[in-house]
Amino acid sequence: MKYNLVIFTLSLMLFTGCSDEDESLSNTFHSTHAGSVWVDTNNYWYRINIDSEDDYWEGKCTRYPFGNGTFNSSQEGVQYTQTLLRNEANFISYQLEYIGESSQPDGTFTMTINSIGTKLTIKPTNNTSFVFTKVTDSFPGTDCKPN
Repeated sequence: MKYNLVIFTLSLMLFTGCSDEDESLSNTFHSTHAGSVWVDTNNYWYRINIDSEDDYWEGKCTRYPFGNGTFNSSQEGVQYTQTLLRNEANFISYQLEYIGESSQPDGTFTMTINSIGTKLTIKPTNNTSFVFTKVTDSFPGTDCKPN
């Protein structure tokens, strides 16, 4: 009987997992805000998708992937490595490291949504800050492609 309990416990751990690490990398932020559309005072648009984010500026729509990996930046010939640091319902942060000559410094990129869900603040690695207001308008970009 004692061995059956040990085998049952090991089987349960094998099939259900026992690590909190996977939960921290879940899709919490994007699941919470998927489909939300945001705009700032300069008519810069932002949309959160389940697996990415889109921005729309001056007739160009660009898709940025969610999660860990190496991706093309908006600068010609420059890539970046993105590592997810925190992923909560109203806050997400990534560590970005640029590969190649970039005008952007390495550092932490964050997105925060206020407690009532009406303001999105984006802070890129260069310590600037962009504040967007949630809108019910349709996102203007229809053909968003990755860099």
